[in-house]
Amino acid sequence: MSKSLIFRFSLILAVGLFASLPVYAGGGGWFIKPLGLMLGGAMLITILFTKLKQTNILSFVIMGYIMASVAGLPETSLDQLDQHYSGIKAILSGFQQIGIVLILFMAGLQFNLVDITKRINLILVNGVGYMGLGLLLFFWAAASFAGTVGFSEGIYFALCLAVPSSILVAAALENSGTEESLQGQISKGITVLGSLCAIVLIAKLSATGVVSQFSNTSALFSTVESFKSTMVFNLWLTEELVLLIVILMILSKVVLEPVVRYLLRSAELLFVSALGYCMGIAAICGYIGISPEAGAFFAGISVGNLPYRLDIEDKVGPLKSFGGALFFLTVGVEIATIQSSNFSSNLGAIIPLLILVILIKPLFLIITGFATKLKGRTAFYIGTTLNQASEISIIVALLAWKNDVFDDRLFAIVIAVILVSLLVSAMGHAVQPGLYHSFKWLVGVLNRNISAVDLESKRQVVLKNHVVLLGFNEIAQEIGEFFEDQLTPERVLLIDCDPEIIKHFEERKDSNVDTVYADPADPSVWKEYKLSEAKVVVSCTGSDLDADIELAGYIKRTTPDLPFLAVTTAHEDSLKLYESGVRYVVQTDQLASKTFRGVFAEEIDKPSSESFLEKGSSHWKDTRSIRDGLGEIFKLV
Repeated sequence: MSKSLIFRFSLILAVGLFASLPVYAGGGGWFIKPLGLMLGGAMLITILFTKLKQTNILSFVIMGYIMASVAGLPETSLDQLDQHYSGIKAILSGFQQIGIVLILFMAGLQFNLVDITKRINLILVNGVGYMGLGLLLFFWAAASFAGTVGFSEGIYFALCLAVPSSILVAAALENSGTEESLQGQISKGITVLGSLCAIVLIAKLSATGVVSQFSNTSALFSTVESFKSTMVFNLWLTEELVLLIVILMILSKVVLEPVVRYLLRSAELLFVSALGYCMGIAAICGYIGISPEAGAFFAGISVGNLPYRLDIEDKVGPLKSFGGALFFLTVGVEIATIQSSNFSSNLGAIIPLLILVILIKPLFLIITGFATKLKGRTAFYIGTTLNQASEISIIVALLAWKNDVFDDRLFAIVIAVILVSLLVSAMGHAVQPGLYHSFKWLVGVLNRNISAVDLESKRQVVLKNHVVLLGFNEIAQEIGEFFEDQLTPERVLLIDCDPEIIKHFEERKDSNVDTVYADPADPSVWKEYKLSEAKVVVSCTGSDLDADIELAGYIKRTTPDLPFLAVTTAHEDSLKLYESGVRYVVQTDQLASKTFRGVFAEEIDKPSSESFLEKGSSHWKDTRSIRDGLGEIFKLV
């Protein structure tokens, strides 16, 4: 982070503390002073954590714990602190509730149905399998290592460790530029399914007295009448949630869309209205007996599925930061009330559970990947992207603790595993490519490729002087169509690890594109399908710079005269690719700007009624042609 940014942060902190002095002098110093110090300290820790590529969740939790320690809170209770600072317990509780509602509202706002429907089959099979295996494993581990008793303790403990973090997953995909890749779409879809599962159990947990009454299995099934009443309650709760979703989605279509369209004129008005809508729905749900947390989440979904989702996210984004700061600071304070022995004496449970979260959860993707025919690289990257607990897990753990499902010992164990898993997982995301190269043998069973011999003999594919496309995007589509339009169409070999793209071309009987379902970044694939004997090789993967550089070195060693082209979006990556031996780099931004310059020069001097009209119409037709030609597959590239 630049020095100027640090200076601005420091200046804001100083101004904030100066502005708080009048309140402090008026008797509110017991509250304003610690709050200002907590926010300022969290800011400084966040700067450090940003440099280390860590989530700011940890910085707020740490700062809350530090301030609680300074106030003399460790291993005491909030009630004792309330005796010295009257009202602080109620204020912290209010902050915590507001933080939870805002976090879940923003989680719902970022819930995009398109992210699921793009890859509905792959996401459902991998997501349900991943969450199912996770809940089973951690339910067993909770009893074996943490000593949980009964169904309620076990299932909520398991949920805390099974749900992946949407914040860490989004950051990892953004940093690697793979948000819209196959692995990115499946990863985001699994986090959505995990969040939905958590929200349903949060709703059950928040229902008055239900979980606490049945925290012991023997109590739950002691009588037939209690079992019947529980079943009736669960059915009614499910009906309430379904009714809430239906009402909010109707409200979204009938009322919210025109209202939000009007509110978009003013960022301030939209911000205040979104905050009011979030809190209003949460309050109404709480009043009628539905979980306010679930209400806030589904309220976010109802807003997030409007056509203006990106605009709304941009305008109300500060809500997420504000809610997160409030909630995670109070979590740090709450952790400080727990006896330190609950952490130190339970390392025998914390360490094995942490190993299961970090190292074993990714292996679930080998099982689900085998069922959905994912390739090893895709499964490995998804698994190592999701190998942590979640910020929603912290909410679940806290609510379970508050509702007496967890005692201090269980809460200490689960919160320690959650926080350390966030730390370790973020570190692993920074070195994901290196991890794959070191441990790709673990997912080798998923790389079941057709041999070159079978490809040539059974499918009549000629692996000599052939055009090779590694990965598929619009550029690969244009190259395929170019050869298809020739009088004697040349065969094109497409190597891709996306099963749906491969299926699309296999179903097109008139296509000149021969497909191979394999990892285009795997050196053994380059050798097997004789890339060194090709006429030209074009890498359209885009986001895997290291693989393109390695392939350039391979071609330089085997066939120096072979033209190798690569696609990228970054100028710096273009230079690295040229330096590694790539013959020509398709830098999409540069190519688009050059192309547009020619269009601009042709159109700018035309009359206003004609300027850009023909070009725009032509572009519209070309885009429609691509979309219609690729059908549903167009959404995936």
